[in-house]
Amino acid sequence: KLNVKKPDGTIKVVASRSHSNNPKLDNFLIKYPDYKLVKMGSSIKICLVADGSADIYPRLGPTMEWDTAAAHAVVKFAGGNIYNLENMEELTYNKSSLLNPEFLVNHL
Repeated sequence: KLNVKKPDGTIKVVASRSHSNNPKLDNFLIKYPDYKLVKMGSSIKICLVADGSADIYPRLGPTMEWDTAAAHAVVKFAGGNIYNLENMEELTYNKSSLLNPEFLVNHL
């Protein structure tokens, strides 16, 4: 669990419109009992975390490298990162499979 609460105790979580009824997302959000969920496209969500408009973006469904690469650069430049949820290491590119693992974007 990341320490991302706002002074009022809530966090803003961004999620995909197409994966918003995902049991994995519901299970992930159990750790964050006081949250506001906003739904939109992947690159936009990553950029919202980069600019501080959102606190975290858990991606618990499939994406491809081309869906995240440019926005990953933006969030890194802003001081955040994208982490592979399996091992919490930075998301990598140019793999044999261009499919991304499930990931978490945050900006501390």
